Amino acid sequence: MRQKNKRLTGTSIRNRIVVTVLATVVVVSMIGTALSGQEHAARLMSDLKAESQVLTSVFGDTLADPLWDYDYERVQQRLERLAATGSIAGARVLATDGEKLAEVMIDGFRPENLAQADHGDVLVFDRKIAAETGEVVGTLFVWVSTAGVSAEVWKTVRDDATTAAILAVITAVVVFLGVNLITGSLSRVTDAMVRIGEGDLDTEVPSGGRNDELSRMAAALERLRLNGLRVEQAERGLRRANAYLEERVTERTAELEKARFQAEQANRAKTEFLANMSHDLRTPLNAILGFSEMMRARAFGPLGDARYDEYVQDIHHSGSLLIALINDLLDISKVEAGKYELAEENVDLEALIQSCIRQVTTTAETGGQKLTARVDPDLPALWGDERVVMQILNNLLSNAVKFTPEGGRIEVSAWTDSQGRILISVADDGIGMTDEGVAKALRPFEQAHNARAREHAGTGLGLHLCDNFMGLFGGTLEIESQAGEGTTVTIAFPAERAVDARRTA
Repeated sequence: MRQKNKRLTGTSIRNRIVVTVLATVVVVSMIGTALSGQEHAARLMSDLKAESQVLTSVFGDTLADPLWDYDYERVQQRLERLAATGSIAGARVLATDGEKLAEVMIDGFRPENLAQADHGDVLVFDRKIAAETGEVVGTLFVWVSTAGVSAEVWKTVRDDATTAAILAVITAVVVFLGVNLITGSLSRVTDAMVRIGEGDLDTEVPSGGRNDELSRMAAALERLRLNGLRVEQAERGLRRANAYLEERVTERTAELEKARFQAEQANRAKTEFLANMSHDLRTPLNAILGFSEMMRARAFGPLGDARYDEYVQDIHHSGSLLIALINDLLDISKVEAGKYELAEENVDLEALIQSCIRQVTTTAETGGQKLTARVDPDLPALWGDERVVMQILNNLLSNAVKFTPEGGRIEVSAWTDSQGRILISVADDGIGMTDEGVAKALRPFEQAHNARAREHAGTGLGLHLCDNFMGLFGGTLEIESQAGEGTTVTIAFPAERAVDARRTA
């Protein structure tokens, strides 16, 4: 935390403002000093040139008479007086033919060296010397040193730089105090913001004394902190609720697992009970059916009263229904227990369909129903359990006859689809079913039309058993029905159960 605060302080707005203002003042002062020094140097140089030009002209006129009189000693004396002025580096008088008549050089100055070195600090002036007659008697050369100008300029620059430095220091102090006064509250708000951003929501947010931008920022930060506290409290509550829910889900899952285990045990017990009871009931039922059959056939002579014949028919019919129910219960028990074994062989579906139709033809004709079959001539044989397939078709046809009114139509169709599956459908134009009725019909011991079903024998196991049998074949059973328009039940066997496909494989 402290390291972060130090880093933020080192790059704070306050320090950046102070550094920026100080740098600006220094740069401006340096530029001002340079410009001022350049201007001062140009002015001094201009004055020096003007003075030196005037001095050369005036002094040159004073040398006319001595040169006319060939008084070179006096010319030398006057050159020495000229050299006494502060800026003169040297002076020389030449005759018209270039002969040196007099010269004065200061501090070893040699004009001949000007061509060999850069002497930008020396100015050269010359003046033709004419006598009163107008005849030129010589030439005056004066070399003027600019060292004094440079020294003056540098002195001025140093003075200006010193003034600029003092001004920069004063400016920096003033700016620092002013910025510190302005940004002090901002720094406190920033520090509070950093601590809040790091999760310390108990940090106290400083409030501004005036209604300015800083005060509004502090107020917004305080609202943010309070919202963060509320969110944190909500998260704690949510975590507690989540922990409670997880505990309840764990408990409920354990309860459901226990209930599922108990339901599975109950289902196994039910299946075992049905299987045991069915076996126990089949033995006496077989005896009842056998004796009633013998009595119907009058194996040992007439029964006597004609009413006995009717009673024997009822006994045999009821026993047949009961044995069929027991067989269905045994089949369901085996299928649900996973112990039902298919006796698979090649099944001629066309012959099987015709056989099933013959079994219900009498019942259909009694009800005035028209029963037809439409079998694809190229229909392959089926690899399956013939008895089971016949049981499925008998259940479907029995339901169609049962729930189709007088004069209705029932059609059995068999074909193969584009996927090679074998499909058999039983369609009728009977009373039909709703979607809810279809769902009920597929559940055991439930019937879609209870009122209608009570008029015919039935236990509600047929469609449920057919659906389970089709699962053993790896196929499907689908019901399309609409109340008042009829029902179509389609069973589909997978393509690999077609005998032609098995040979190809």
